[in-house]
Amino acid sequence: MELTRRRWYLVAALVAVLAWVAGTAFAASAWDPLRQATVVPVGQPIQTSGDDDLAVLTDLPQPERAIRCVARAGKKRIVVPPATVDIVVDSDGSRWHLLGVLPDAPDEARIVCRPRDDQTDTARYGTALTDLSSRVGAGKAIAWGGLALGLGLAGATLTARTRRMLSHD
Repeated sequence: MELTRRRWYLVAALVAVLAWVAGTAFAASAWDPLRQATVVPVGQPIQTSGDDDLAVLTDLPQPERAIRCVARAGKKRIVVPPATVDIVVDSDGSRWHLLGVLPDAPDEARIVCRPRDDQTDTARYGTALTDLSSRVGAGKAIAWGGLALGLGLAGATLTARTRRMLSHD
């Protein structure tokens, strides 16, 4: 294999881009367990197994109202980070929209959601336990590993081309 040809730069870029696309697609599939989860109405204590992520959902999306959800476990209050993507879950004849995900949810937590404007809220809220983190880590590894492989191939090509040019001088 002769790494002195310019086309190896194209191969390196292609490897990096394809790995990034594959890693992103693999990480995006991490939401599949949530789409198939059963949504339980808020108000009941949540029994987690320790590694579960707690998804908080609503049946009425209200992005202009800035809904804030808090997990209460004893005296601890943990703010549920807002979702960065809009995931829709169909459960028991209702359509639920993702508000946020709390990684490694505490056991016996209760969720309370309120809009920041403190006006009357007609939305229902629910929770679903799922494992979202396992595929995300593998997707990141694929993406960053492919990028590193592409950069390594580009660096090896540059080194081989430079050595060849210096040897002909």
